[in-house]
Amino acid sequence: MPAPVFLLAVLFSVTLLACTPEETVRLSPAPTVVTTTATPTPTPTRPIGAGPTTAPSPTVAPSPAATPTTAPGSTPNAACAPLAGGSTANRALLTDVRIAHNPGFDRLVFEFAQSPGPGAYGVPPYRVELASTFTAINGQPVRVDGNAYFAVNFQQADAHNPNTGQVVLPQSKFDLKPTTPLIREAKLVEDFEATVRWAVGLDRLVCPTVLTLANPVRVVIDYPTPP
Repeated sequence: MPAPVFLLAVLFSVTLLACTPEETVRLSPAPTVVTTTATPTPTPTRPIGAGPTTAPSPTVAPSPAATPTTAPGSTPNAACAPLAGGSTANRALLTDVRIAHNPGFDRLVFEFAQSPGPGAYGVPPYRVELASTFTAINGQPVRVDGNAYFAVNFQQADAHNPNTGQVVLPQSKFDLKPTTPLIREAKLVEDFEATVRWAVGLDRLVCPTVLTLANPVRVVIDYPTPP
């Protein structure tokens, strides 16, 4: 082939190649990255100044209170109310005092005769009550044996003849110290101006009962003891 013709053929081929559309390269799309934002858990709030929240403590039922026990024949102080009786219209003369033990109680007896002073013969006003100390008419303390004490007071009564001053109650009865289980001592504290006072000492505290008897007039005080 002549050279000019060859050259034309080459140029024609190059021209055809140049006019060929470019191959389109399709790129795969980049993978989509999904970003998930975590939702924060809300923190519980409490009023400002409030202390930390704690679980409620279980409720414990209170234990029943123990019932105090006392020995037979014993009584708490608060239970011994004063005992009183008699009449202000009466006047009596104390002639005897005696103590004895009976099954279930110690007995203290005050016996009265008719007084030469004004007034009817009968039970004079009396009062039996708890006491802690005793004082004589001269202001001196009176000591009585025992661990618990009662005052026995009589008004409109005498242990001596109010007209003559003669003592009627035997002196041996002024201070009694029996061998009974409960009563340890009974002592005359005062006999002055129609007032007679006695101090009674017990081995332990018990509440007495009082009864009155007639013919002769008596005031009887019973202190319970174990059977």
